[in-house]
Amino acid sequence: MELTMNKSQEFVTPYSDIELEYFRSILMKKIRESEEEIESLHEHLQNIRYSEDENSSSSTHHMADIASDEESVQMYYRLIQRTKSYLKQLHRALQRIENKTYGVCRATGKKIPKERLEIVPHTRYGVEAKLRGLDKMYISPN
Repeated sequence: MELTMNKSQEFVTPYSDIELEYFRSILMKKIRESEEEIESLHEHLQNIRYSEDENSSSSTHHMADIASDEESVQMYYRLIQRTKSYLKQLHRALQRIENKTYGVCRATGKKIPKERLEIVPHTRYGVEAKLRGLDKMYISPN
């Protein structure tokens, strides 16, 4: 299948509007799940901080406990940042659907198979490009 390019020299999606709506629904579900995950992580952070406040007044609060709590806090912050980054990727994929450039490998210009997009709906690269490391070489704003 030969892909066509739009005015901004990007490949036009090989998927129909119905298929794009299907992918949009997958992305929206992942966005909701990610937003819920961030909310849950924030709640865990609050619980740790509350626990720290409660325990800090205790004379039995051991330095190892403080270090363990701090390590947990740092882990939650990393998870929040990672999930926020994933959310940005999901939103960029939605933007590609709107721009009609979704489902095209940014490195090779080939159609990304539906099966891959169902599993990794935010991807910008086909398996071939990933295996060849082309995803690390090609810089794309989308």
